[in-house]
Amino acid sequence: MRTGINPAKLDSKISQKYHHRIIIPVFIPEISGYFKDLMEVYRLCIESAHLTQHGRSAITVVDNGSCDQVKTWLRGLQDQGVIETLITHGENVGKIDAIIGAARGCREELITLSDSDILFRNGWQEEVEKVFRNFPKAGSVAPFPIARHMYYHSSSTQKSVVTGELGFKFQEAKEPELIKEVYESYGWNYECDYDGLLPIVSKNGVDAVMGSGHQVFTIRRELFFKMPLEPSFIKIGAGSELNWIDKPINELGTLRLSTVNTLVHHMGNQSTKENYTEFEKLVKNKNTPDLLNLSPLILSQINSLEHRALLKIFKIKYDKRPPAPELKVQFKSL
Repeated sequence: MRTGINPAKLDSKISQKYHHRIIIPVFIPEISGYFKDLMEVYRLCIESAHLTQHGRSAITVVDNGSCDQVKTWLRGLQDQGVIETLITHGENVGKIDAIIGAARGCREELITLSDSDILFRNGWQEEVEKVFRNFPKAGSVAPFPIARHMYYHSSSTQKSVVTGELGFKFQEAKEPELIKEVYESYGWNYECDYDGLLPIVSKNGVDAVMGSGHQVFTIRRELFFKMPLEPSFIKIGAGSELNWIDKPINELGTLRLSTVNTLVHHMGNQSTKENYTEFEKLVKNKNTPDLLNLSPLILSQINSLEHRALLKIFKIKYDKRPPAPELKVQFKSL
């Protein structure tokens, strides 16, 4: 039998503390082989997110079936206040299902999904939020620019250029060496005459870059409820990011954008001197901005026919660069 009144009922209202949530999945089933250095790499990722986040954000780590040593370490990070929320799965449920499930349980207006080998640089969060504030139709924003993402499911952005909603120009990258560093970390070939020219869109006097990848990017919360609702049942890759996240953001008529500056560092699966050098540059972000209040997104639809037509129109009318050089991917042996 229940006696008395639950004290929570006497003060039932929950105040909003955060407007930005950072979600990082962790999967380390064993400390050997491919995974032998990943615990240290992931530590740098989580610690960099903690140092660079402002006071209106919180970190969720999704343990996707890691070994006991990693589970103990993550519980310690939560006890220390480095991460605010820890979600633990007994076994690997797949990357996409893990992070989308976590995102749909968040109340923050902006949700960053990040691979766990990303090192966040100072100021990344403020720059990403600046793009959202000035591009009302922005659905997602990545904190690093890649010219080759210009045509990767970005037809809604191209439509906004064609209709005059956004300004457009090609502009030389301000920090080409950092972009080249990102290319090399993925084993891509960097061609300065092509990859060093960024497709810049502008709105309200603010610049952003057309297109983005999905290694780390920030998404408007409401879009997660417009993405496919059925689970993917895919561990990783196999088109899961494409079909569950990338395509829906574009097809819903929202913009896939990136910041002009490279505000993250990709570490890979090995702890290197370069990773530690980048980490040592970080300073604790003591900024606590006002709570963000973005206007609701107005969604539309881009079908496959319109997507292909916009791509052709944009290439003919706006893209006067030489044809894109072949992207060569070289995998480094461990």
